[in-house]
Amino acid sequence: MSFFKKLFLSKQKEFQKAEVLIQEQSPSCPITAIVEQDNRVVYFYLWGDDKTNFGVKSCWVRNLKKAPEKLEEKLMNKGIPPMLPEQFCKFKDGQEKLNGNELKIIWTEEGDSASLLFKNEIIAIIPSWGGQNGFYGYARDCIGQGNFAWELKESNALLDRIKKSEQYWNAWNNELNPFQVQQPLILKSYDETFGKHDKYYAIDGNEWPPKGLYLRKGESKTIFATVGLSIIPMPTVEMYTENRFDLNRIELGFILDSVFSDKEIQEMAEWISGQSSIPWKSITFLGEGHTINFKPFNSKTFNFVLLTNKLDIFPKPELEDFRDSKINFLWMVPISEKERKEIMNDGSDSVIQKLNKIGEEIFSLQREETI
Repeated sequence: MSFFKKLFLSKQKEFQKAEVLIQEQSPSCPITAIVEQDNRVVYFYLWGDDKTNFGVKSCWVRNLKKAPEKLEEKLMNKGIPPMLPEQFCKFKDGQEKLNGNELKIIWTEEGDSASLLFKNEIIAIIPSWGGQNGFYGYARDCIGQGNFAWELKESNALLDRIKKSEQYWNAWNNELNPFQVQQPLILKSYDETFGKHDKYYAIDGNEWPPKGLYLRKGESKTIFATVGLSIIPMPTVEMYTENRFDLNRIELGFILDSVFSDKEIQEMAEWISGQSSIPWKSITFLGEGHTINFKPFNSKTFNFVLLTNKLDIFPKPELEDFRDSKINFLWMVPISEKERKEIMNDGSDSVIQKLNKIGEEIFSLQREETI
């Protein structure tokens, strides 16, 4: 065999095609967790759907060969997963290959972060802020702040969070799952605040997660309110606030004058159902002052809604905290394009002040614009 042929074969053996050891879909977000292993290194990935801005997040797990002294930049430029340099490795001579049957993935309750377990021990975590500012994730076998992972220390708060998340996901197998526990409590709060509901819709399309819609059709006002959105915390919240427990759970409501037919009310219910999936489907969150598109009834003026609980005339249901998180009830208030532009440019406070002045006109799609 010629020297060049031997050299070519040796290169093939050195860089084998990676195999997928485990692959799992997030329970609530369009994100797939994948663990890949070749004959040199193991990586943990989170792949977001192409329709989202999540992208691909990666975290080094372990080297399978002797660690290089320096960063393997040439391999990176060729799209080959690099090993972690030796200064960041607990096991500088490499470790044994992983067996996919001994791996397990546990998602956080939000569904946008995940941990990798080997023989029931957490060996890597990609949190929601992974992939930001040179940070990839945490790995048990890393030392310090490595190029593709940071050390997973015993003091890391995510370890306890993962355990609580596992308990939460296991609770869905109980005879009384989280939705069955929370649904009557939420409905009771609505009945006490808005009046006894006339109808209750299941708006989950027979798919997990379960969620419903309260409806009260009064003589003057028709009220809609979601039931169960708050059972799953919204993703990405902790990237924008210090305390995720203040903002990560919501329910949505809508009040209109009772001038619509049963068919139009059904159309409205279907629209609310669609909006209720936005945070998890788009891997984002909804909060006070946010706006979304509004399409029902083909209104020529009001094509958006403002999410708020700051309007004086709107009732404010009191929902008990769930799993240490506040549940924020947000009303969906129809606004015009001009009103939305003011919100986008100057924040929502000025528009809310103007809407507060028009009183019950706020419940009509025939009202005048405030601008």
